Amino acid sequence: MSSLDSIYKKLASSLENGAGHAHESKFDPARHIAPVVAHELNNILTIIQGYADRLLLKHETNSALEPHLKLISEAARRATTIVRSSTQANDGGNAATRPQPVPQSPAV
Repeated sequence: MSSLDSIYKKLASSLENGAGHAHESKFDPARHIAPVVAHELNNILTIIQGYADRLLLKHETNSALEPHLKLISEAARRATTIVRSSTQANDGGNAATRPQPVPQSPAV
């Protein structure tokens, strides 16, 4: 069992015992994505979807590529929706718990 599984089980048992009585629904680790992980996944999915859409525009006359690129773009869009919904379910849609961009230090 991974350390994440044990953490989720401990958290789930504490929620069931009333430690998390503020949440009416039970904690479901299968539907939970940490905001930081969701942010990184969204970055990757945005890149995949962007390149697929860009290739669709570039090769719009290529009937062999078009269906495959549409599948990639739609799959990335669906995955993004799933990641966002699982993060919002976790934080109640509260934007304050979402990761903020790390400020860049000025180049010397």
